[in-house]
Amino acid sequence: MGDYFSIDGGLVRFLSKASDICIIGILWLICCLPIVTFGASTTAAYYTIIKVVKRQRGTLSREFIQALKKNFKDSIMIHCFYLVIEGFLVFNIYQAYQALETRDSAVALNQLFIYAAFLLLVMTAGIYTYPALSRFSMKRNELIQFSFIAMCRHLPITILLIPIFLASIGAMVLLPVGIIFMPGICLYLYSLIMEPVLRKYMTEEMKKQWDGEEE
Repeated sequence: MGDYFSIDGGLVRFLSKASDICIIGILWLICCLPIVTFGASTTAAYYTIIKVVKRQRGTLSREFIQALKKNFKDSIMIHCFYLVIEGFLVFNIYQAYQALETRDSAVALNQLFIYAAFLLLVMTAGIYTYPALSRFSMKRNELIQFSFIAMCRHLPITILLIPIFLASIGAMVLLPVGIIFMPGICLYLYSLIMEPVLRKYMTEEMKKQWDGEEE
């Protein structure tokens, strides 16, 4: 029992990991405030979760800032692309909803579901985009294409990721303190599910470097 409460004990390790996850979530939130930096912040937060929290390598603030700088331009451009597509779909969803009472409700309802389905697909692809950006060097169009392919190819994983995404949004909206701890928890849960997927696309050399077998 004494070992459990020691500096290297299980409780201390758990509390240290929990505090790191919360801090990463707060850093993510702060860096998301301009909105257009959502992608850059998410990429940096995911990278830091993997390297610092799970692999216990590097320091939290340094790894987050370095990842933020490294992927800043690409992540902003990709996020702006997603924002344009999502904005278009949201506008059409609103138009279809408004049309439910003004014209053929069956047609409007079909349009509403179609646009909502496309919006969900785009948002789900984004779930793959930023973890992949933190790991691979790809052109922007290749990264977006990879995200849609991975989303469809690993459908069971995708089905697991969607409720985590929706639950985290719900917790941040409904719980006053959810905005503080949920982003980090969500990204940590993502990493548990996403990492096996990303490793399928890594070369053996990349795996060795990532796992610390080579410098």
